[in-house]
Amino acid sequence: MSLEELRDVIIIAAGALTILVLLAIFVITIVVGLAARTLLRTVQTLLKGEVTPLLDSARQTLDNVRGTTAFIGQTAVSPIIRVYGLYAGAKRMLGVLGGLAGRRNRRR
Repeated sequence: MSLEELRDVIIIAAGALTILVLLAIFVITIVVGLAARTLLRTVQTLLKGEVTPLLDSARQTLDNVRGTTAFIGQTAVSPIIRVYGLYAGAKRMLGVLGGLAGRRNRRR
């Protein structure tokens, strides 16, 4: 066998191996893609089955907290604000009246 014939055999063998490697890569890509799709469907099913009820429960808890906050605001905080507003208004009124009386005495 001459060097030219050996070269030709090596080129043919390399080409055949390249085709086999490309086919193997193609098959591996298809298998990984199918596995990823199956895994994605499994995760979606898990999310729908377990996470959705948790989110619903959290949403109900949030609604309860909002209702409690509104109730506390109406029954406890609003009266305190009104009383403090009356106190501040009375204090200001007494300050104004006291200031006017003080000014009358100063003018004389």
